[in-house]
Formats: sequence, structure tokens, C-alpha cells
Amino acid sequence: MFDLPPNYKVVREGKENGENWIFRIKTCLDREITAVAVTQPTVSRTGPTWSYVFENNGLNTVDVGSPGSFDSLKDGYKAAGITLTDIQTCFVSHGHADHDGTIPEFISESKSDLYAHESYGFLKSFKSWDIQDFTSTVLQREFTKIVETKVDKKDLNQKIDSSAEYYKKKQEINVTVGLKHRDVFGDIEVYSTPGHSPDQICLAIDDVVFTGDHVLPEITPHPTTKMNLKKSFINRISKEAVELEALYGLKVYLESLGYILHSNEGRTLLPAHRLYNRSTLNIIDTERARAIIDHHSLRLARLLRNVISNSSSLEDLTKGLFSKGELSGANMVAALSEVVAHLEFLEDVGDIVVTEDGIISVPPSAKPNYKSVIDHILKGSNGVIR
Repeated sequence: MFDLPPNYKVVREGKENGENWIFRIKTCLDREITAVAVTQPTVSRTGPTWSYVFENNGLNTVDVGSPGSFDSLKDGYKAAGITLTDIQTCFVSHGHADHDGTIPEFISESKSDLYAHESYGFLKSFKSWDIQDFTSTVLQREFTKIVETKVDKKDLNQKIDSSAEYYKKKQEINVTVGLKHRDVFGDIEVYSTPGHSPDQICLAIDDVVFTGDHVLPEITPHPTTKMNLKKSFINRISKEAVELEALYGLKVYLESLGYILHSNEGRTLLPAHRLYNRSTLNIIDTERARAIIDHHSLRLARLLRNVISNSSSLEDLTKGLFSKGELSGANMVAALSEVVAHLEFLEDVGDIVVTEDGIISVPPSAKPNYKSVIDHILKGSNGVIR
């Protein structure tokens, strides 16, 4: 058995990758948090989704797992002595399938209220690729062209087809409360922390923060590219919905990581993935947010070096950053969007220019402006979190 901190207790042992494990964690105020690993129905590099249950003006839970994992969730709760109907509030950290995929079944059985970021209720009605204008910038046009001409569609189409039922059921979800940054519910304080997902929230209570996918041990969450809504779509939605464009992009993600880093010093972070993995309990604090910022800073530096050494295309830069084995199907799409997110950041700060034919180069008089932006974030001057 690994060394267990004094405020952790094993309720049930499980697999090396974290599946089936259950822990009880005591906060600095002796509040008990039950951490239940919910097995994903398909193989995933992120491992199980961790669902956390605790008292705060009634019984609360954070995240409930992927479509098809409801039986695993119920089994874990039962083993931990938790009855679904005792749960009064269900928080969703963000609207990705491995976090809200069992919400329809969970709400139906528990009769709990659903709390999510204020944009969640709006975004759940749409797939991002249905509302995003991929013709609005050169980088996103290049991204679309490569996907259409170079990506093996079989893997991609299978993924889209398998998610159809999830999106259909998602339409039926009713959000009880839409959350804003710094909302307070009992002892919980809500943080809006966009960038990996526009509707990502973190929840702080006592000396812990539930981070969803915002900050994870071992792996670095995928940043979103910038969002430019289709004009035809903008004409049909409210002004408030248009403002969701400000919740996307690498800069927004780095800023919200900076917020967690500087506003929660000394707190333990409880992630939605990799709490336990490779037979190791991963206990992280806010310094993990710094490490993720550093990771993206190094990625920006590497991309910029590659552009300086030879003016490049999006495809060449992606191939230079990822191994050949990672560049097929859905993996290729993820790799391309990762590079686009970083190039958009470099373009916005003036470190690169992108011509209409997709060639990326460095201006003659340019200096690495991205460094000063990241230094600002690391010093705590990270702008406004929405």
C-alpha cells in the first residue's frame, strides 16, 4: 500500500489506473469528502472520472461521469454508503461528456438540483462545430482544409456518431441555477475558469478546490481555440450569448490558471481525472497550475523557434510538434487544434504573422511578446476572469 496522508482514508481499493477506488478526505474544518472513481465505458487516457460528494447545506456532488457509466457511479456511491436521493445539489464542472454524460439518469433518479456555469444551459443545445465560423481567420480556414483533405474520416465519424445520443439527451437537461464567477453557496465559492471549456468552473470550499479538468495531475488539459460565432447564428441569439466568445482561447485559459494559482495558495486541488493512477495517489496544490502555464510557455517557445528557423504552414508545425503515430483521425484533429490555439496566441501578441495563403512567419522587428504576457500572469496580473 502506498503512503496515505492522515486526512485520507481508503474506502475501497481498485485498479492500478484508478478505477473502482473510493477515498474519504477530511478538509481542514473536518468536512468529509467522498471521492468515487467512475469507470468510463470506453478506454480513455484520462482514466476514470472522479465524482466528489460532500455536505454543504445538504449533500452535494461534483461531476457524475460519462454516458454509459451510471451503473459504475451507483455502485461506487452504494459502496461508499451514499444514497442518490439524499443528494440535493449536483454541480457540473463543465459540459464535456465524461463529466455530464450521466446527468439525465442522475437527475431523474436523485431529483437533485443542477448547478452549472451560466453558459452551460445555452451551450448544451449546440455542438461547437455547428456554431463556430471556421472561415473567419486564416488559421481556422487552414485547420478546416487539413481536416477535410488529410484526416482519415473513419475514426472521426465513429466518434461523431457515438456522441449523437449524448447530445440528444443533453437537450432535455434543465439547469436549476446558472453560476457566475465568485457566486457563493453556503461555504462554496464558485470560480469561472474558462479556456479548456468555456463553461468550466472550479469550486472552493475549506482548504480544497474541485478543479474539474481545469487543473489535472500528470496531464495538461487541452486548450480551446478562439471562438468566432457564425453570423447566421449570432442573428438568432441574445447579446449575452455572443459574449461567450470571450470564454475561449489559450490566453483565457492561461489567465484562469493564473487566477487559481494566486487566489488559492495553500489549498489542495481535487481533479476530475488522475487523482489515483499508476498505483499512485496524486495530491496536487496550486503549484500544479504554474506547471501547466510553464508547459504552454515552452510549447509557445518551441513553435516560435520552428517558425523562426523556417517560415512554416500549420500542417508542418503540427507534424514537427507531434509524432507520426499521433496524427490520424481524431488525434490529428486534436493535435491541429492544439497548435492553432498556440499560434492564435502568438499572432494576437504580434510574435508571428499569418499570410492569406497560410504561411506563418516572424515579423523582422519582432521580439517574444508572449513572455511578458505570461510573466504578467505568473505575477498575478492576469486580467479579468469572466
